[in-house]
Amino acid sequence: MNDAPRPQYEDVEDVVRYQLSRRSMLGGGAAAAMTAFLAACSDGGSYSDKPANAKPAATKSIQIGKANIPVPREQTVIVGQVEYTVFDSFNGMIPNGNPSGAGVELATEPLFFLSFATGKLTPWLATEYKYNDDHTELTLKFDPKAHWNDGKPLGANDFRFTVMALKDRPELFGGGGELKEFVKTVEVPDPQTAVVKFLKPTPRFHYNFIAAIAGAPNNILPEHIWKSQDLTKYKDNPPVRSGPYKLKQAIRNQKMFVWEKDPNYWNKDKLDVKPQYVVFQSTSKQLDQASLAFERAEFDVGSIDTQHATQLSNTGYPNLVTTQFHDPNPRVMWLNCDPARGVMAEPKMHWAINHCLDREKIGTSVWDVKVPPAIYPWADYPTNDKWKNDELANKYKFEYSLEKATALLDEIAPKNAAGKRTYKGKEINLEIITPAQVDKAEYAIANVLKTDLAKVGVPCTLRSLSGSVHDEKFQRGEYDIDSQWAGFAIDPAQLYTDWDSSKAQPIGKNAANKNKMRFRDPAFDEIIRKLTGMDPESEEAKPLLEQALEIYFQKLPLLPVIQTGYPQYFNTAFWKDWPTDDNLYEVPLNWWPHFIFVLAKISATGQKGPA
Repeated sequence: MNDAPRPQYEDVEDVVRYQLSRRSMLGGGAAAAMTAFLAACSDGGSYSDKPANAKPAATKSIQIGKANIPVPREQTVIVGQVEYTVFDSFNGMIPNGNPSGAGVELATEPLFFLSFATGKLTPWLATEYKYNDDHTELTLKFDPKAHWNDGKPLGANDFRFTVMALKDRPELFGGGGELKEFVKTVEVPDPQTAVVKFLKPTPRFHYNFIAAIAGAPNNILPEHIWKSQDLTKYKDNPPVRSGPYKLKQAIRNQKMFVWEKDPNYWNKDKLDVKPQYVVFQSTSKQLDQASLAFERAEFDVGSIDTQHATQLSNTGYPNLVTTQFHDPNPRVMWLNCDPARGVMAEPKMHWAINHCLDREKIGTSVWDVKVPPAIYPWADYPTNDKWKNDELANKYKFEYSLEKATALLDEIAPKNAAGKRTYKGKEINLEIITPAQVDKAEYAIANVLKTDLAKVGVPCTLRSLSGSVHDEKFQRGEYDIDSQWAGFAIDPAQLYTDWDSSKAQPIGKNAANKNKMRFRDPAFDEIIRKLTGMDPESEEAKPLLEQALEIYFQKLPLLPVIQTGYPQYFNTAFWKDWPTDDNLYEVPLNWWPHFIFVLAKISATGQKGPA
């Protein structure tokens, strides 16, 4: 075995490109949870923006409101989150099986944590990993103290069960893919040791079990619970996990999840979270009402938008903390490439839609803060510059031009005698969907596109769908354009893997988060299969990457629209010591499992809730 010590700091860029390629992650309807991701720094430093400008002196007094929760306010952190639709299932391997961003992340632990705020790798359920010299074998050691929240031991047998259960199940989120491609067997010589033997060399297999971007691509399952269950049907309610919080109750009529500190948490000597309870609750759809709830300290995290936060800051509100954090998910338009969707299978149609995207207008007037246009299908981090090819980008220039859109449409979908555009004898009417509510940016982006498509003779129906309904339609390919977000790999070879034609399911069949655009291109497939076994930074990979990028520009299976950034808002009435721009000690996003480290750092102010 390789006896070199386990690295204390992973190559963040390497982990990110691998994991984002695995997930397309927040490209799914669970993306509420995922709406999140970060700006990488080439120097390994903080991922935050520069500190915000000084705000006015805190002069405004506040009136504490009565939070509508079933637990003591002064012992509770209250998080304002997305619109929840699932309350009785916590199976994250199936569509709509898990209420993402509802707090289950605080109960779910990975083998390792990688912090984007510090770059530090922290062993957690596992204490170390080692590969043999030719990377055909990986040995993992598990912490002997670890146990599930029902008291049963957690270790190598659970790991083996999880890997072997998932590797032959491509229809499950986290199934198939790299697990099936690489894993031969998993041996368990003792309860704390797992030895993975590979079908071919792989030096990055452990990335599947690192929580870097949100949660780990694969979280291990308790064998004693799941071994007798159907993985596609079991609801895992209440969820058996290993983290510092357990589910106390889910309250459907209040759209609320209450999590309680587990007194028997296995790793309390390393992590002692301070709030006794954490409540995740859907906020009001009315922004004024949601923001007023924050102002009255009825929420500690979230529930306020940038406009209202700026107003509070400008009036001297004393309890607002704003922490800048960049998101690695450009806002995108997913385009359904399946021939069953008619004109949407035409690359010229993709380019016509592209010419109808006014990226400058969207980045200036739609997003909460001014952001730049997105050209490449990845975030504009400095570490991504090596993958750019400006010559190709100029050759296939993204340009807002209704005239060019009209010219392309006249070729493929000319107007009939009634003045309606037709494709193969049928009038065109596209369906645009989005998981965003009508007052959110992704809906507004889609509406800008819808308006300009109408100007060139392409009528569209735009629908805001709830998380569960959206996810089903998105995964089944029952849409023409989907306005949302996507997690892209830093390594394009990893990014493109999910676009392989073999992963394109027929319309109506669950895509399981793979090739959700139903993109098919044999030449692209051949290039990607060659790249899979290469170092993406090698000389032999460079021309292949450029060929793949050119096919992307030619076919445009999805359209990057804008880069994105997310300020995070915290209230200090009941809890203090939140992450700040000057002290970004951990990722500040409440829908990431890393938030448990924030909950261990904050402290109560002593403020009492109103009677």
